[in-house]
Amino acid sequence: MKIRKATKQDYSESFDIVKELREWFNNDARKNIPIDFKVNKSIVAVEKNKVIGFLNYFSKEGTVIINWLGVKKKYRGKGIGTYLLGWIEKEAKKLNSKYIQVETLSEKYRYKPYQQTRNFYYKNGFKKIRELKSVRKGWDDQILLEKRLD
Repeated sequence: MKIRKATKQDYSESFDIVKELREWFNNDARKNIPIDFKVNKSIVAVEKNKVIGFLNYFSKEGTVIINWLGVKKKYRGKGIGTYLLGWIEKEAKKLNSKYIQVETLSEKYRYKPYQQTRNFYYKNGFKKIRELKSVRKGWDDQILLEKRLD
């Protein structure tokens, strides 16, 4: 398995992963991810020339922000997401960023896929910074998680 910067050709395979992971990526996400892939930076995990995971990110005020992360179902639990985080952490340090942040569904929602997501980030050194109220009607509240890079 190899982690590398995504190419335009990788986007289609990344979107296939998004479609597969309907428990995590709702209709709004499926509409927005293609735009975010074009505007932001992405990396992919590749095995046998096939994309098995992706991470989309950007920087704001010196903080690296994870926008989207997904791993093919059959590869979940095998460390692919952790490898993607490790790559982005090294990249953030090269850029002299002190933090990596990600928003995810608030803990007040007992939805099992997002309990797994929060546990994944906590296991990888992220800490809860604060609750975020939904900015749009019909959207769920989020939490902001952060990993300090010192």
